[in-house]
Amino acid sequence: MFDEADGIGAREGTSARTDRPLPGAGPTTSAVGLPTAGARPARLHRPNTMRKTLLTYVKPHVQEDPLAMILGIAYLGGAMEQAGLPVELADERILNDSEMKETIERNDVIGFSALTPNIRRAIAWAKYAKEKGKITVMGGPHASVDQGIFLDSGHFDYVIKGEAEETLPQFIKAIEGGRDEDVKEVAGVAGVRDGEIWVDNPAPPLIKKLDDLPLPARHLMPMESFFKMNPERLAYIFTTRGCPFKCIFCQKELTGRGFRVRSTELIVDELEHIVKTYNPGVVLFVDEILTLRKKRIHEMCDEILRRGLKFEWIANTRADCVDYQLLKHMHRAGCRRIYYGWESGSQRMLDVLKKDLTPEVIVEAAKMTRRAGIWAKVYLIVGSPDETPQDVEETQRVLKMASPDLVRVSVFNPLIGTESWDNYQANIDLTDLRDNYVSSNRSAYVHEHFTQIELEQIRKDMVRNYEKWYYAYPQRARRLVERTMYYLENPTFAKKRVGRALGLVPPPSNKVDHLHAG
Repeated sequence: MFDEADGIGAREGTSARTDRPLPGAGPTTSAVGLPTAGARPARLHRPNTMRKTLLTYVKPHVQEDPLAMILGIAYLGGAMEQAGLPVELADERILNDSEMKETIERNDVIGFSALTPNIRRAIAWAKYAKEKGKITVMGGPHASVDQGIFLDSGHFDYVIKGEAEETLPQFIKAIEGGRDEDVKEVAGVAGVRDGEIWVDNPAPPLIKKLDDLPLPARHLMPMESFFKMNPERLAYIFTTRGCPFKCIFCQKELTGRGFRVRSTELIVDELEHIVKTYNPGVVLFVDEILTLRKKRIHEMCDEILRRGLKFEWIANTRADCVDYQLLKHMHRAGCRRIYYGWESGSQRMLDVLKKDLTPEVIVEAAKMTRRAGIWAKVYLIVGSPDETPQDVEETQRVLKMASPDLVRVSVFNPLIGTESWDNYQANIDLTDLRDNYVSSNRSAYVHEHFTQIELEQIRKDMVRNYEKWYYAYPQRARRLVERTMYYLENPTFAKKRVGRALGLVPPPSNKVDHLHAG
């Protein structure tokens, strides 16, 4: 494989970044201090045949989450098809380097999507595409707040900021027409030519009516390839966009601080299509806070039950956005897991992160979730600003009080475009950021009390020590008692469990039992 930093050398001239400079960024560096390279002209051409667009997702350095089809490029693919434009989708996670190169070579416009930790890899692939004479485009959350790191690299012709289901087809049509004036009419487009910005439009307004969007083009992706690499046959769906909360570590430029919802009928229509077409083992709702409006989740569960859809599903939400009646209803409709963003068990750290939560709410949500028969995974952050060993100990204490089934811990990262980036500039090591960028296990934040090595050890120890405690006999006995109480309260599920134990009722298909700790 190529070196991911290959081709990212220095150039003289004007930076393509047009917003305010950040510490360490000068006229020959990008916004985060990456050296820039010579820009290739991005001329418009007028081909005899319509160009084909490739939309590709760049793989992470480490695949930490279960592998499943990414919805972002699938939605864009659906929008391109609806506009009558040829499009191909590719996910580097299921391709080798040769296949990735072949895919790039047979297309004309190469659109990239990548998480922030993987933007250097995206730049390296864009370099390869430019060497093959392709038009290169970057989109997604990072591009929406830091266009300079891509345009300054010399390997991207364009950035498209904001939600792009409407603007990407418009942009491709403008490229086809060969007129700069048409490109300049596309909201959110920024472009570089001869090392200079020639178009830089603000992002479009957020898409108000999510029901107007076409369904994601799952048929353009090799779904079975994903399923073969994921024993659960995991599929994704979204029902909302945006989050109204103000956590300092979240970047909201792409989806906004509002909360936009799809209609219940269309959501369940898509669920029915997924279940009957692809037979997934489990469906993950990728909404940031699925249960923010509890009434609509009750309506969704009612419709799932009315249609007789039998499938397991997972929700992402907050501890203060559930109650016991809702959790029971979700369980009846197939919800078997909930992923909670707790971040900390220390009230002081929760306040620093602006989570607007308390440890008491966290513990109560965990107890209600367990009582409803739903398995819980929680996300935590260590190394938040001014976190002390006492705060870490408090988080560990609350963990044991709440007793979730799985814990995932990340290191605090002040990402560009977030309040944490703006507030903690003095603590960000831009050299480290340039050389490594960030991941969930590493941060360029220079902590007040811990070294990076110490934070990584804290992260590992928190998971290891909790799992050791969780799987010890006293906790297993306690969960047996709780499970017995659950079955007494829910005799229908008790009959099914006994029937399966006796071999009278077949087990659910395509499930991975070991993930449901008991």
